[in-house]
Amino acid sequence: MLMATLAFGVLAFGAVYPWAYWVVAVASAELGLWAILLGRAWNDWRLWRLAKVLALVGLAIGLQLVPLPPVVFDVVSPEAHRVLAEYEIGYALRQAGWHPATLSVWDTTVALALFVSFALLLVGTVRAMRYENLLTLVSQLTILALIVGLVGIVQRVASTPGETLIYGFWRPQYEGEGFGPFVNRNHFAGWVTMVLPLVAARVIATSEAIGGLGGSFHLTWRRWVASPEAGRAAFGVTVVLVLGAAVVLSGSRSGIGSVGVAMAVLGGFVAWRAGRARTRFALALGLPLALAAVMVWAGYDFAAERFARVPAEIADRVSVWTDTWRIARDFPIAGVGVGAFATAMAVYQTAPRHTLFVQAHNDYLQVLAEGGVLLAIPALVALVLIAQGIWRRFRAREDETARFWLRAGAVAGLTAIAAQSLVEFSLQKPGNTVLFVVLLAVALHRPSRGLDPDAHRL
Repeated sequence: MLMATLAFGVLAFGAVYPWAYWVVAVASAELGLWAILLGRAWNDWRLWRLAKVLALVGLAIGLQLVPLPPVVFDVVSPEAHRVLAEYEIGYALRQAGWHPATLSVWDTTVALALFVSFALLLVGTVRAMRYENLLTLVSQLTILALIVGLVGIVQRVASTPGETLIYGFWRPQYEGEGFGPFVNRNHFAGWVTMVLPLVAARVIATSEAIGGLGGSFHLTWRRWVASPEAGRAAFGVTVVLVLGAAVVLSGSRSGIGSVGVAMAVLGGFVAWRAGRARTRFALALGLPLALAAVMVWAGYDFAAERFARVPAEIADRVSVWTDTWRIARDFPIAGVGVGAFATAMAVYQTAPRHTLFVQAHNDYLQVLAEGGVLLAIPALVALVLIAQGIWRRFRAREDETARFWLRAGAVAGLTAIAAQSLVEFSLQKPGNTVLFVVLLAVALHRPSRGLDPDAHRL
């Protein structure tokens, strides 16, 4: 069920359309509730604390929907009347009445529903990951990643420049250049940025197992090459290289940079874990070099041309970031409402209107603009709590080899998408959000102690 949700989320155009994201939301909520109930998640005080912090974030979003009396509304959102008068025809003629803090009730309601479904999924999967066979889950995810990467590569080779059709027939409804199953190449790169280090971590886990075979260097490697695990490692390496080539061919500059961040973080874990057993890490150290070589081979000229445009195109990003900061400054308490950024930007945008920026291209600024301190404070608390939980899991040293590396791969993917979120908004797409939640669960979960591994299979 979890893999079906992940696959649907990515293959259904990243779940950007309502018919797709409502399916993902319902499936996520059902999965989360099922795992919470069967896993008795309330018995884990750490998980209970995470659930309470997530509830505070949801409460902050919900408070934006509560109608406020005019006096309170003028204090909480002093610039709202001006913005709504410019945005809505006839608003200034209405009699002043109670109004919620959000500028768009429907958009904030949708955002709240999606947040609740993903919060339930997170709490449930963190608990369920204790019993889940992570190697099987990552193996299935590796196959899905190969499909997604090949769809993008074939599409790039077969399509006419400027005439990209998803799956050969679907034209995105909004402006932008699609890639793979996504309507935007940067969202494709965001998904790959998260999954690639997890697949690479699976390969690295096999390289550490080489050290347990015994014998001389040559005998050890000959034994390992003849083992089934070597075939799985070779498949994983192939998928990593395919994903790297796909990111380059997508032309996503943020994706290329984020993949570099992911591999750097994974390299840090390799250095930390290596100790004196350096031979068993030969495969792990060679993987980033092979990935870099394939990325250069796949499209060095194209990537270089894309990066050469940065000085000319950065003005638009600076403009939208400046406008977003103005929104955050004018709505400091409760923001304009989660999901209502496009409504505010219709008034605040200073860049030429041939393109309307409906996202800030910086998720951190957008959270501040949409939620104000009402949302920013609990969101920051949740971020700190999650970071502490991940650090606690590494310090506990309870993981066996494979689980350690999969946790490290998840952390590398989370770090990479956090870096991409400085200039993009991939996590606002539900197909990416589901994968993000799964990575969080892998990074946060506690290993089981003698419990039935098939008790609560997702």
